[in-house]
Amino acid sequence: MNIPRILCNQETLKSVNERVVSDIMYIRRRKQLTELLSGNNGDTKYDIALIDSPENLYYYTGFTGGEALCVIFMESRTPNNVCIITDSRYYEQVEKECPDIPLIKLGNRTYVETVKYVLSGDMINGKQSDNDGGDSYKDLSYTATGSHGSGYKIAIEDTMNLSRYLKLKDALDTCQLDVASELINEPRMVKDEGELNLLRRAEQIGDEAFTHILDILKPGVSEREIALELEYFMKKQGASKLSFDTIVASGANSSMPHAQVTDRLIENGDFVTMDFGCIYRGYCSDMTRTVAVGQPSDEMKKVYQIVLDANLRAMEGIMAGVKCSDIDDLARGYIADKGYGDFFGHGLGHGVGLYIHEEPRFSPKCHVILKENMVITDEPGIYLPGKFGVRIEDLVVVKKDGYERLSNSPKKLIVV
Repeated sequence: MNIPRILCNQETLKSVNERVVSDIMYIRRRKQLTELLSGNNGDTKYDIALIDSPENLYYYTGFTGGEALCVIFMESRTPNNVCIITDSRYYEQVEKECPDIPLIKLGNRTYVETVKYVLSGDMINGKQSDNDGGDSYKDLSYTATGSHGSGYKIAIEDTMNLSRYLKLKDALDTCQLDVASELINEPRMVKDEGELNLLRRAEQIGDEAFTHILDILKPGVSEREIALELEYFMKKQGASKLSFDTIVASGANSSMPHAQVTDRLIENGDFVTMDFGCIYRGYCSDMTRTVAVGQPSDEMKKVYQIVLDANLRAMEGIMAGVKCSDIDDLARGYIADKGYGDFFGHGLGHGVGLYIHEEPRFSPKCHVILKENMVITDEPGIYLPGKFGVRIEDLVVVKKDGYERLSNSPKKLIVV
């Protein structure tokens, strides 16, 4: 008997292998989430999770469109216990990016109506109900339960808008909706090697942008010009967009930690604080450097050195098993001992990943214990109102016995 041969080129095989690896990764992430939400860790038991934030849609499904609703069941009801609800703008995108996840098409229904429809068990073995809104419900196959959508305990995110929450609460009046963002976001705190590589490249783009901007930074150039050049350069290096609004603050403006970019022209004797980041294949970078234009005063040099020492002291304490608040104290306590405690008001750092501000955080109130491969910033600052400010920020990966610094731009005071 002649058996037909299937011919595949290397690129096709590579694409297929990458798709299989990705599918397994998303299944593993959803499995971890269901274990957290189903009460296996002693927490409240949930029956269903509704995911609608762009970051978690991507993390748990691979969908990059951003506007959809993912329904994850704690018990087996659909293939992989999941389905995605979205509108016609994203049908093809879901089918390409999430080929193994059932797509529920909105048709003429609202999201709330469709969620109620999915939870009610009206769709049996992939068939539509009589009231399908004129659109097919592709590939959904599960057996309706006796509860018929009643009595479910549903985990939602705190990013869900109030209007949708109130409509869901009214439509699912026999169900209980609870905000469970801490549990939903928990798996994202520890990054896998694929995520770390994307974060490394995102931060490398930031380093390259900083090196580039040093040749442009000089008296007579405006804050706005510097910000635009940073942003343009990062996008030229492969960034899809910014991870937050760029901060370029010069002179007295630098005393405001989150100053808005202005048309102020940089002058000799200024400190210029630049806080910027980009998104590379979904993952954020974040770094801050403060540079002197012209010769800084003795006070400026003194404050800069205190901030740098605080940054280094905190860095040396970072390792798995240490409490976040203890790392914050290493920097905050040092700055206070030097007499500037009243001028450092924000937290020392925050987690970074698919979103620019994630958990955990280096702050007096965060008592999370660091785990290997958490990614977090170390960014002490001193801000003297009406005079100047200094912030130095690095992005680091927590390791078993220390850290990996992702931002490699020099931190010694640079004078241009």
